Amino acid sequence: MRRLFFALLLVLISTPHLHASDMERRLEAVFLGRFANYIELPDRSRSRFVITLIDDNPFGGMLDQIYKDKTIHGKPIEIRTTTRVREIGKTDILFITLSTTADRQEAIDYAQRNGIVTISEARGFAERGGIIQLNFVGQKTQIKINYAAAQKSGIRIGAPLLSIATVLRGGES
Repeated sequence: MRRLFFALLLVLISTPHLHASDMERRLEAVFLGRFANYIELPDRSRSRFVITLIDDNPFGGMLDQIYKDKTIHGKPIEIRTTTRVREIGKTDILFITLSTTADRQEAIDYAQRNGIVTISEARGFAERGGIIQLNFVGQKTQIKINYAAAQKSGIRIGAPLLSIATVLRGGES
């Protein structure tokens, strides 16, 4: 599975017809599902795996296109969007694009209480209790994982994902 993950990265990185920002968005979109394959969430009896975007949707229809007829943990994938924390509801992954630190913190706190994996590109996101911070520097992908925040949320992250990330282990959440 780890080989497949890295093979996919190489294919996406070497696709010449994509502009840098298009390529980065596509990588992020694919990462959302790939990350989920290496994450064990608290027990849930839902019939769907839900990915929610809060605030802007930088992917347009890309997520629907990529995840149509696909599954994560044997469940069909549902993509949702919302603009307010109180409207998040039941979700498995929360991709946060909120612009202020206070709004992001409110979303992180909600996710921690509800065992939701949080992902964002925001600077300092992992240090503030977000679980996965994803950035592109030059043509390199940087993944930062707040392991302590994941544990606090009842989320287990597999070794293959931890091995390709910078891992924050304590006190940072």
